[in-house]
Amino acid sequence: MNVRIVDEVPSLKEKFPSSGKTFEEVSQNLLPLADFRAAVNGRDSFFRLQDSIVELPERSLESHGSCIGQFVIVFRRLDLVANRSLYCKLSQTLRDLLKATSSSDALFAKLCVTPAAAEDARASELSLILQLEAIGSTPEQAEFRWSFGLRHVQEVIISASRLWREQLANLDL
Repeated sequence: MNVRIVDEVPSLKEKFPSSGKTFEEVSQNLLPLADFRAAVNGRDSFFRLQDSIVELPERSLESHGSCIGQFVIVFRRLDLVANRSLYCKLSQTLRDLLKATSSSDALFAKLCVTPAAAEDARASELSLILQLEAIGSTPEQAEFRWSFGLRHVQEVIISASRLWREQLANLDL
């Protein structure tokens, strides 16, 4: 997986204003997406999914496909949502773990620390945007690869959640 930390990730909601689909719309047909949402928002997770958008390839006569999703992840603990250094460390941790889990050259991930995307968020709150994209020779192959990549992201977030819980408990944050 090609994983990069970037300064900015354009919003998929702006790129696909009418065709980008939310979790609820897509997860009915895509089990890995429902599993991902449950894992990130789970009671044992150190994080919370604040927003998401997914753009699946159209099933057509195209000879190739691309599947992309964007996830806004925040710390569950309110006392951490404005700590930029923790978000930067989180993005580095996720980058390192993602690089170690998948060697697919058809998967691309971008990580970006940015002000919170929610309309009701305070100006000081931050979030981590994780964008996952997969390409394939057919739309079905792109969707399969993306689902596979999303499972890796889910495993990494669960691992990072455990790691961060232990580290922050030791620091008494």
